[in-house]
Amino acid sequence: MVSVFYASFYGSTKQYADALAAHFGVVPQEISDSSASLIDASTADPVDIVAPIHGPTHPGVKLITELPEDVVRRRPIVLATVGMTLEHVAYDQDPTGRLLGDRASFIHRFYLSGRLFYSELNRKHRNIMKGVVTAMKMMRSGGENERMMIETYRKDVDRVDLSKLEPVAAWVGNNT
Repeated sequence: MVSVFYASFYGSTKQYADALAAHFGVVPQEISDSSASLIDASTADPVDIVAPIHGPTHPGVKLITELPEDVVRRRPIVLATVGMTLEHVAYDQDPTGRLLGDRASFIHRFYLSGRLFYSELNRKHRNIMKGVVTAMKMMRSGGENERMMIETYRKDVDRVDLSKLEPVAAWVGNNT
């Protein structure tokens, strides 16, 4: 049976995890300090991790790096990263693969668009976004993703699309 683990700061990642878990008839488990101990090498059942990326912070990558190497090699693991980067840019740049390092070749990765409501951000995240967008404006260069970030600054944006879970569910189903 598939295991679904998730981390969520503002809710969009949990929304994806809940939908995926419901598809497989399981209960999603929030990533905690003890989550790595719940994933062992004694079964070949798939593990689905759904987690947000905030700059270099990625709870899903942290969980995977805490797993023993035999678990990473034996269990089929999929990591669905939720963020505000345009999906095609995320796939092209594969930031999660870079964060996973030598474990990237064992982890199947998907990227999902999330939700960013400036009206709900805590002060720390609001200040980080202000600094990032200010730096982008000062550089006056950048691609499509940077322009999107500048254009949507201080706006509530919801790009959650549960239909984007279909390839994730198919991958998990093919590895069951």
